[in-house]
Amino acid sequence: MKTKLLFSFIFIAQLLSAQTFVEAMDTPFDDVWLSSIAFADVDGDNDQDLFITGRRGPQGVPFSQISKLYINDGAGNFTEAPDAPFHWVDQSSVAFADIDGDGDQDLFATGWWDNQYSIANLYTNDGGGNFTEVPGVILEDVLWGSVAFSDVDGDNDQDLLITGSRDNLGFPGISKLYVNDGMGNFTEATNTPFEDVSRSAVAFSDVDGDNDQDVLIAGVNNSNVRTAKLYTNDGLGNFAEVMDTPFLGVRQSAVAFSDVDGNNTPDVLITGWDSINVPTARLYTNDGMGNFTEVTDAPFEGVFDGSITFADVDGDNDQDVLITGENSSASYIAKLYANDGSGNFIEVMNMPFEGVTKSSIAFADVDGDNDPDVFISGGNTDARISKLYINETAVSIENLVNELSFEFKLYPNPTKTNIINVNYDSKENAWVTVNIFDLEGRLLQQHQEHIGIGEQTFSINISSLSKGAYTIQLDDSVRTGIHKFVVE
Repeated sequence: MKTKLLFSFIFIAQLLSAQTFVEAMDTPFDDVWLSSIAFADVDGDNDQDLFITGRRGPQGVPFSQISKLYINDGAGNFTEAPDAPFHWVDQSSVAFADIDGDGDQDLFATGWWDNQYSIANLYTNDGGGNFTEVPGVILEDVLWGSVAFSDVDGDNDQDLLITGSRDNLGFPGISKLYVNDGMGNFTEATNTPFEDVSRSAVAFSDVDGDNDQDVLIAGVNNSNVRTAKLYTNDGLGNFAEVMDTPFLGVRQSAVAFSDVDGNNTPDVLITGWDSINVPTARLYTNDGMGNFTEVTDAPFEGVFDGSITFADVDGDNDQDVLITGENSSASYIAKLYANDGSGNFIEVMNMPFEGVTKSSIAFADVDGDNDPDVFISGGNTDARISKLYINETAVSIENLVNELSFEFKLYPNPTKTNIINVNYDSKENAWVTVNIFDLEGRLLQQHQEHIGIGEQTFSINISSLSKGAYTIQLDDSVRTGIHKFVVE
């Protein structure tokens, strides 16, 4: 991917890096790992409640499992729901959806129960956040897997895809699609082309712009080969594997779709352990027809046993990303990367997030201030955590750019001479750094000008530049201004 004016973007991202998020204190959440979490408004009061599953206690010592629902008061204060009917699980995957068409959020949860066997449970909601287990449901029970709801056949109800293993060792894996009749009754779809996988991740999205839900499935198959396969949907829930995709096969994976480059098509980020046991993180952009190209210079740190979640954390109308997991140095990370709107990312430093593995993360506006907060659960070196971080970004990147930029004029533009003139009004005495870049972001010229107070004009020798388009940046260490110019 071409570098696009990263000089100004880096400057703004650095300004945002101090104290964007603050850890919420005195929360009631149990610390867990091998976890799965999901936000939803379960009680119809227009705020985001939280469901958490996972294992308490570190590896090698006695442990217990949880499946708990926490109700939000609208200001980000959570209270555990009493008398909830949920079976406790770890190595789990959970998802909310309105399965029976009554306008509220029901729940599906699967995982390893009581350190004995895998289970799969469906719970319906009465609209007030009171759940009842649905008896007699025949859905594949798995662990080390991933589940996702989507309307795959265009009948306006939520169907269900389940991947994972019934065996605590991770084999054999399954990938099964269940079609919903609209009342929450599910029937397994036969003759699907999906490869059976465990240690898996799945995500639905309309990748080819035909208004139906396609799916990407990543994991390790029953021949112990790591895969990442895309299947397109014909609109009726019939899927076909897309051949010759660029996706790297991974296990202990995470997958997330998002439009990162502003072209209104879903791109995809995949993390996991590749075929030579190297943690990886790979971004692939979509041309709008479901053809993906790997972004070879993406800055993401490779991880496995992690999670990915996208959100516009800084209010500039593009999708930023948070990644957790274990890296190649056996360290646990939780890293936020800011997006410039064109799919160019940079790590935002000094975040308070605690690095985790075997984790689950999710963004949601928990306190009603119209920005995404984030919940992180998982294991780290010393303990297990479940932490809520409140987003305190007071201003978007776009507003910061406006406040911290100065306007200047270039003339003549276009120019046929060896000189271009700069004119602007200075509020102080300062040294201004002048940078000239080509459209690939390569620095071609740099020098400094000393500027006094008031209207200023100076000339720049551009005789070394050939015909074409360029970008000039002025930077006085406080403000930055950028303009494009053309040499004819």
